[in-house]
Amino acid sequence: MSELDLKQVSAEIEAEAETRRRQDREIARLEHDIEQAWADIAESKASPQAVDEDGDLLDQAANLAALDPHVPIGSRRGLRGVKWLIRKLSYWYARFLTDQFNVFAGVLIRHLRNVETRLNRLEGAAGPLADSAVPAGFGVLDNPPEPSASLVSQVAGLAGSGPCLVLSGGEGAIVEAISERGISTHGVEQDPDRVLAGLRRRIDIRTGGVLAHLVSAEDGEFGTIVLTGIVETLPLKDLIGMVNQASLKLKKTGRIVVAVADPALRARVDAELGSGLGISPITWRHLLEQAGFDASLEPCPDSRITEIVVAQRTATRGQS
Repeated sequence: MSELDLKQVSAEIEAEAETRRRQDREIARLEHDIEQAWADIAESKASPQAVDEDGDLLDQAANLAALDPHVPIGSRRGLRGVKWLIRKLSYWYARFLTDQFNVFAGVLIRHLRNVETRLNRLEGAAGPLADSAVPAGFGVLDNPPEPSASLVSQVAGLAGSGPCLVLSGGEGAIVEAISERGISTHGVEQDPDRVLAGLRRRIDIRTGGVLAHLVSAEDGEFGTIVLTGIVETLPLKDLIGMVNQASLKLKKTGRIVVAVADPALRARVDAELGSGLGISPITWRHLLEQAGFDASLEPCPDSRITEIVVAQRTATRGQS
């Protein structure tokens, strides 16, 4: 029996594989798609994101994604040739699978990098509580008292279409009054004792941060958003973010009602503790007008809150 010519067998296998790749359009299309996808996500060595052995976890994962289908064949004579033949026989199939895995891993790495970048931006935008941009009295000022009957009645009368969101809901007086007008309404309150008091009266009050709840809502979900209560004690940065988020969460002809006390009317202790916290109704009106609303000030007979801001967005402005 003549000795097997491994090189000739390998050449024949390569030729047959190449012929099949040229003749089978589906294989050619898949290979092209894989090569194109890999070219799109592969990073060059000159890229600032080029990986190295001492990189972070994502960089190491990116390195691991570059799998090598060439298994070692050793150096022992005879056995080396058999291993080399087996490797050649399975080379094309292994390379095809490896390319697909590399594309998937590369896309996953890119997605994780995007998530990491977005998280860093969010953390930078939020900033720590000790940041100099946050007033020193943040979290020290007492929560505003429950709204009076006159304020509750007027806010309920100013509410537009539903669904309605009340931030913050307190014990639920405003939520209850608006619901009695046939409008689907729920409130969010940070004080667990007030939430419990509202739930005992079968009012839809939910616990949580007012801004976080607003951010997590669906765009265009509400017809009316009422801002009151704890909103009086938030820093300007949070209030601007609240206006932006409320604008997104409103329907095209939605309405925002702001019922807050003027910080200039605070007593001396509250004024010092609340320095930099809350803004006046006239400033609320200015911010809402800048956001594209038609805003006005409505007089209120309440002893604390003398003016209520009503901001309406028309369909024309909402689409512009």
